[in-house]
Amino acid sequence: MVYDGARRSDRSGRDDLAHDHDVFCQHQFWYCGWMRARDVIVVARRRAGLTQQELARRLGVPQGTVARWESGATEPKFCAVQEAVGACGFDLTLGFANADEGSWNSLIYEQLQRTPTERVLKLERGRSERVEALKLVGEAGLRAIVVGSVAGALHGWPLILDGGGGVDLLVYPNDRQRAAEVFGAAPSPRRIRLLDVLPGAWGYADLARNRESLVVEGVAVQVAALVDLLRVAQSERGGAGAEFALALDATLQLTERMRSQTDLGVRKLTDREAREEADRWLARQTAA
Repeated sequence: MVYDGARRSDRSGRDDLAHDHDVFCQHQFWYCGWMRARDVIVVARRRAGLTQQELARRLGVPQGTVARWESGATEPKFCAVQEAVGACGFDLTLGFANADEGSWNSLIYEQLQRTPTERVLKLERGRSERVEALKLVGEAGLRAIVVGSVAGALHGWPLILDGGGGVDLLVYPNDRQRAAEVFGAAPSPRRIRLLDVLPGAWGYADLARNRESLVVEGVAVQVAALVDLLRVAQSERGGAGAEFALALDATLQLTERMRSQTDLGVRKLTDREAREEADRWLARQTAA
């Protein structure tokens, strides 16, 4: 089990580490050319722990303006994005994806055609340790959210999972002791790691607002939303954070693209047509 630091709760009920918040708010906000303006603002605002109303107050605009930016109803100018990120306490740093990262498009599309269980198995190269751990998490009935690389895999990202076989969980504070007992008594307790805090997030209550329920081996598992995983990756110092952010953002965009086509009743494309369409669409977003 992994326990990092001590928690505290403020009057709004958010679990956080004051010191960690002070540290990550000084970090730069790294922006890849694939990211949409709406995602940049959402990620920056949530990393800073601000409501839409609080951000609007700092910017001197109506709360409805921020809401329209984040929903995609209105496309903000680049200068407005810079101001919003600055109001959240960050400097906006631009970055560009390598050409090789464009090859993720087809891999992500293929992953999205699979079930969450199949996605994890594919990225584990046929091993089942993480799937077994996820099933245990779902069966435990605890308030816990899957985060980290396994959460990315469940959503359909293309990165191969390492050989450690672990699953990272953010657990509701009142369920922590029970979680330690349940998972500590499991045949392979090291497969499930309990985390106290994540960079760029404010604890369980923060991620719970947008969590998604995905089915693994017939059991529902709560998973952090892609946009929240993206802000966590953006907040990590060094290591694989930048690569994770690129993979998560590409997955987020392609997932929303496929959802919008379904909502509009667009004719279902063949696998080849869909991959080619996804490549063209993501290329346009990168060029923009």
